[in-house]
Amino acid sequence: MLGSHDPRREFLIRSCGILIHEQSVLVQEAVDEGGGPVYALPGGHLEFGESLAACMSREFYEESGLNVEAEKLVYEHENFYTIKGITTHEIGFYFVVDLNSEFPAADSAGYILSREPHIRLRLLPLAGLFGVKLMPPFLRDELPRDVRDHFARPTRHLISREE
Repeated sequence: MLGSHDPRREFLIRSCGILIHEQSVLVQEAVDEGGGPVYALPGGHLEFGESLAACMSREFYEESGLNVEAEKLVYEHENFYTIKGITTHEIGFYFVVDLNSEFPAADSAGYILSREPHIRLRLLPLAGLFGVKLMPPFLRDELPRDVRDHFARPTRHLISREE
């Protein structure tokens, strides 16, 4: 059985989409413990019996209303971290996606309509990722480089451990 019997430990499988639009990436915006903005790629937790690509497409649609398909698996990422007293081992799968419709227009503040009230979506310029709190942090360095190279490298397995 996957997971942990200890309520202070969890094991997660997450599937995320990378949607690039005009040298920017679509992200979810939230607020961190200090009240500042923190960003993550759209996606969510895998359900039993669901493929990774189907999970990513489902989560993307539930959050944004956008229909996307997995184009290429770019990153497999093992992330070890603790948040709110829970030690987590998260395995994330990150797909470049193909949008099957027109990209939605942003409002005057730069936000894109979300289907879930607790999620705020926006585009972040790839050139400025290093200066924002994009989670997991490896994306700040790897994503702009891989977009520039048109995701030519094979799928990479990366590991991050909280220090």
